[in-house]
Amino acid sequence: MFKADTAGSTRSRGKPPPVVKLSPAEAAAVAGVARGLSNREIADELGKSPATVKNQLVSVYRKLGVNSRIRLMVLFRP
Repeated sequence: MFKADTAGSTRSRGKPPPVVKLSPAEAAAVAGVARGLSNREIADELGKSPATVKNQLVSVYRKLGVNSRIRLMVLFRP
């Protein structure tokens, strides 16, 4: 289970950020990104194609409202 680091995010009136649910496949791809792996390395570990990993990460970016791999790494740093 991952918890996003929301320290730098804006919150309205002290409300917690919304919960974002990732599929198990998306979470596995994010785990690889958090470890600094490339899409190819993640794909090899998970037995998937790099295109599948890319699609899963694009879905994660959309769900979390991020637009870069670096931002995703910051959100899910250990």
